[in-house]
Order: sequence, then C-alpha cells, then structure tokens
Amino acid sequence: MTMRMTMGDLKTFDATDHQTDLLVLSVFATAKEPDSDGGINVLDESSVATAIARALGVDLAQEMATCRFTGKPADQLVLHTLGKIPARYVAVVGLGEQEGNPIPATEAVRRAAGRACRIAQQAGCQSVTLCLPEKAGSSRSAVAQAAYEGMLLADYRFDRYRTKEDTATSRIEELTVVVPDPIAEEERDRLLSSAAGVAKGVCVARDLVNMGAGDLTPRVFAQEALQRAQPLGLEVDVLDEHRLERERLRMMLAVGGAASVVAPPRLIRLAYRPPVSTQKPMHVVLVGKGLTFDSGGLDLKPSAGMRDMKMDMAGAACVLGTVSTVAELKLPVTVTGYLACAENGIGARAYHPGDVLRSRKGLTVEVDNTDAEGRLVLADAIDYACERDRPDMLIDVATLTGACMVALGQRTAGLYSTPPRLADRIQALALEEGESCWPLPLTVDDQLDEELRSTIADVKNCGGRYGGSITAALFLRNFVPASVRWLHMDIAGPAFAQKESATCGKGGTGFGVRTLVRALTQPELLEGKACG
Repeated sequence: MTMRMTMGDLKTFDATDHQTDLLVLSVFATAKEPDSDGGINVLDESSVATAIARALGVDLAQEMATCRFTGKPADQLVLHTLGKIPARYVAVVGLGEQEGNPIPATEAVRRAAGRACRIAQQAGCQSVTLCLPEKAGSSRSAVAQAAYEGMLLADYRFDRYRTKEDTATSRIEELTVVVPDPIAEEERDRLLSSAAGVAKGVCVARDLVNMGAGDLTPRVFAQEALQRAQPLGLEVDVLDEHRLERERLRMMLAVGGAASVVAPPRLIRLAYRPPVSTQKPMHVVLVGKGLTFDSGGLDLKPSAGMRDMKMDMAGAACVLGTVSTVAELKLPVTVTGYLACAENGIGARAYHPGDVLRSRKGLTVEVDNTDAEGRLVLADAIDYACERDRPDMLIDVATLTGACMVALGQRTAGLYSTPPRLADRIQALALEEGESCWPLPLTVDDQLDEELRSTIADVKNCGGRYGGSITAALFLRNFVPASVRWLHMDIAGPAFAQKESATCGKGGTGFGVRTLVRALTQPELLEGKACG
C-alpha cells in the first residue's frame, strides 16, 4: 500500500491554540461583488478565520483582496504565522459557491482537503489541521468523512519502482479535522474507519493500475488478489487456463491465447459473506475487465494508442478495491467479485478477425475486430458468474470503449442499466462521491442492434463507427439474464488521469470504488425499490 498517512482524528476545539504545522481554513465563496482590488471578504463565513486573523494581527481580508481570493475552488492563500499562534502556517482554501453549486458540499470539502494536503507536502509539514465550515449545507458526518478521505487520497504515492525515497514532498504523519460541533466517540470512530477503508480500497486499485504490464500479468493479479483477500477472510477461487477450458470460457481463452507463457488468463473469484443476519442479504456480483495489457491483437493498435494500455485492467482493479473495502467495513450485503484477467497479445496463437467463437452461453460470436476483446472476456465471465452465483444484481466495470471518451470526455464514466432508472440512481450517488458518471441509453432505435448482426454467426463483437459505447453495452446485454438487475460502467476515460487533480496524481485513479461502496450501503437500491 502506498497510502502514507498514519494518524487521523475528528475533534472540536479552539483551532487558534492547537499545535500543528499547517492550519487550514476552508471557506465558501460569497455572492458579493469584488472590491476595487478584485477581492471579496469571506471572513463572515467563518468565525475561525476571524479569530485567526485577530491572533495574527493581520488584515486577512486585505490579504485576500491582494491575491484576488474569492473562495473559488482553485483559490488558496498561505501565511507564515511567525510564532504568533502554535500553528506554523495558516492556509485558506476556497470551497466554491455554497448555493447553486453543481458540486455537492461533500465533494467540495474533499477537494479542499486534497489541496490542503498538497500545500502541506510542498511546505514540508508533517501535521495538518483542517477546519470545516460552520454551515456546510450537507450532513455534518458526511462532510467530516469526506474531509478525512480527501486528505488520505491526496497523500497517495506510487513508489514501487523508485530506488530512492521521494524527497520532493514531505510525508504527513498526522491529520486532524476540526468539526464545528462535537461528534460522539462511537460515531467518530465509524467515520474515521469508513473514510480510511474507502481510501485504502481506492489506493489498492491505483496501485494495480500503475504497475507495469510486465509485472502485473493475470497470474500475478491472482496472487495480488489472494494476498489482499486472505487477511479479510474472503473466499478465493482462481480458474487457471485448464479450468477455464473445462468451464467453457472459450472466448476468454481466445483473447488470451497469444499472451506470453508467463501470462495465461485467469478468472479470479472473491466472495464476501456478511456477519450472520436474521434477514437474507442481497447478493451483488461485480465483474471487472482485467486486460493486463491490450495490444489490440492482430488488429494492432498504433503505438500511441498502446502507450497506456497497462490500465486496461482498471475495471478488475476497481472490483478488487471494492470487495476489499466491503469486507474491511463488514457491510451487510453479500458481494462476489470476479476479476476477468487476460493479456491481448499477438503471435502464432492469436485469434483472428473473421473467427467465429462459441461463447460459454452458447451464442456464436463473429470477431469483427480483435481490439474489441474486453467484451468477449466480460461476456464469458458474466455468464459464468450468473450461473454459479445467481445474483440479485450484477454490475460490470470496464475500460471498454474509446467511443465513451469521445461522447463524455476523459473524466466521466458512461452508465447503462436495466432497469434504466438504476443508472440514474447510481449517477446521483457518484456525484456525492466526486465521481462523474452519465447515464446513456441502451436503445436509441433498431439500427444499433442491427449493427451487431452477423451473416454467419449469432452476433458480431462490435458494430460500426458510430454509437460504439452503446453497441458494446448491447453486446454485453446478450449475456445477462433478464431476471437480473444489471449495471454496466464504462470507465475508459476516468480510470487513468493524465494530470494531477486535488485528490489524485497522474496515473491510476481508482475510479468506481467510492461509488460502488456507497451503492452497496443502500438497501433500497439493492432491492430495486429505488430504481423501478
């Protein structure tokens, strides 16, 4: 694990007397017009800020005006206290508008906490105290948890391949979140545990995505899953290439046929059963696409398109991170995760364009493009999971199509579901967790269904140029029983960040873990009462 922070707490006290390296004030923007210097006095939004300004003997409002601080999310101001209060530095960070902001208060605070972490790292601080706004416009507990979580996520570093310690940024040893009103000890412990558990799950996924494909083969992925699952008491079953053949997962075997001898495909099953309950818990199956590297197969990708293809297993990483978190938090839901891992290589055993593969379900599939391999792997895994586990709900997560990125950009995942309202509910939860998702239609008209029709087989593995994300989802729908509620998450864009954000550096993001863990805490959603 490379989530580095060691201690955290939620407290209520006078921040002006607290010993810390960095004291951070989070303030909302106001609707006031800027003064002649372009600044806005936001001190009336925070009595803590007013007290700090008085203790420092500075006109903090004037300092804000000078640097044009208005409380917007990117705004920040850092002052040295010169020993006038126990804190070494004071920073003010903006939260954005409190009213009419499309970003929920929880995510605004999470991002502000992440920026506070960045400031602390650059200033060489080892302890950070973050003061939450008195009126956050959301649940006090949810905001406090988001603040702690944001710091943990921002402090993540992937240092597996470094031979020397990264000295450019300091390691934060202690984080304190100052809440306006006291929180009971039991509630505080629950919030801290939940935030740490979710952040750890996200970082598990980030670690895997950031590993090189030569190191994270399907076989190694299985070892990593086993290593993380055993301390949590998860049941683990790994299907090697021989068992895959016996279980008729032949499309998965075809995709992995040209991989090197050290990278045969693996289907990894992780099962979590909650503590004994008087009620039968809902059973949710998660299936993640785990292409540890995707060359495109014989329909070879150009070199630029292959550069980041070590991240094509981000769906499986998300599932592992989610199941690990569910087990660590002991959530009252039965969850089984499948990591469908293969390497799409080239060589004498590669499958060909024009081949007809027989899926585990029995449908024959004409291979129109060997670079549409993820849906082949997922289809066999979905059929196996549905037959073996008979879930109430199935969610698959995959870096499936570039077409989804064309439609929604690099930060938003596409959602498809049956029933359709399920995707709407997941989108709402994802927004609160700071993960951008957008529901897309499974059917526009019959034309897209016709794109998948084959003249020699039951179905083709991809359609034409247009609507590529939809046709990929339509292909997968063929393998999900009508009785199972189903959600498909196409995370091709947000699974890998090309530049740093408030809570994530460049590389694997762990996208989807926060949303799925949150969804698994919603009984009405799991039972279908909230989505028709």
